[in-house]
Amino acid sequence: MKFSQVIGHQEKKQAFVKSVQNGRVPHAQLFIGSSGWGALPLALAYAQFVCCTDRGETDSCGICSSCRKYETLTHPDLHFSFPFPREKGEKSTELLPKWREALQRSPYMNLMDWMQVLDAEKKQANIPTSEIRDILKKLTLKPYEAAFKVMLIWLPEYLGKEGNILLKAIEEPSQNTLFLLVTENTEKIIGTIISRTQPVRIAPIDQDSMRDYLRRVPDMDSEKLERTVQVAQGDLRSAMQLLQETESPFFEIIRYWMGLCATRKMHAIVPWADKVGSFNRETLKGFFLYSLELFRGILVSSYTDNLSTWSGNEADFILKFKALGLTVTQLEVIIDGLESALGHIERNARAPLVLTDLSYTIARNMKKL
Repeated sequence: MKFSQVIGHQEKKQAFVKSVQNGRVPHAQLFIGSSGWGALPLALAYAQFVCCTDRGETDSCGICSSCRKYETLTHPDLHFSFPFPREKGEKSTELLPKWREALQRSPYMNLMDWMQVLDAEKKQANIPTSEIRDILKKLTLKPYEAAFKVMLIWLPEYLGKEGNILLKAIEEPSQNTLFLLVTENTEKIIGTIISRTQPVRIAPIDQDSMRDYLRRVPDMDSEKLERTVQVAQGDLRSAMQLLQETESPFFEIIRYWMGLCATRKMHAIVPWADKVGSFNRETLKGFFLYSLELFRGILVSSYTDNLSTWSGNEADFILKFKALGLTVTQLEVIIDGLESALGHIERNARAPLVLTDLSYTIARNMKKL
């Protein structure tokens, strides 16, 4: 993947190019950012640029032998490691054909997407000790044809404590070895690994770059474009999901939830929280992110009547919620509660308890009307 194929992040791309041109390539880097922001595509583009034999001033050439092999993810000096359920094998190499196909089709995929490819949505994924031992074995190999041997570990938070096995290899790698770790959650990575890597923080995709990309989507009108850009908040995966749905699948769940809170039917909250709390972690994150955008829309509507980025039932919900007369402070309490709950979910808190507690907070807040 070339830098030009990665959406946005122009300043980050320039920094990568400059570091390579100056001969300053840190041997272990930790890319930190949501999958929909492009952390994995950036890491791949960076690795391809490092190994390109005919680099341009701003990008890899795309036509040399190294680039052609990187484009198909078959370069002999490019190694991958990623989480997978134990039922699917002992080492990632057993799943490499599916991984390559999934990554080429959707480089902005997250773990839930990958588990769907494996038909293992309800299984527990991790990077087992047998896989870690295989990583060490690969690291003993000399670069076959490129200047660098690249080990790209996707979601190292699934290494667990066994990740300590890699410490010496990361701290004192063999010559011309480049570690690229791509994570969504540094809190779940053992500190000893974090301390041995250089952090590379990836921001959400800027809105102008997102617009430019989405304009290429067939049947994209200006209203749909603006709504998608605003709701996706720099996450390409979320944007593409929004385009597949005329209305978010979470909308009715949220409307029912707010009805319970507004009328204080707290006896119905626990069964609702149990049901929604049974969603997998990635789906719950999507639920909270969509809820946040909906309530930010309500907050904005308190200052203006322009709802150009919303339509249909969503616009109707925003107007009706606005009619309840909540103050800006009350809306901010709800938004703060949603952001806090999202953080708890990302740290693997028990979802039904998080949802129940948040529901009581919202209901108490709305009672002040």
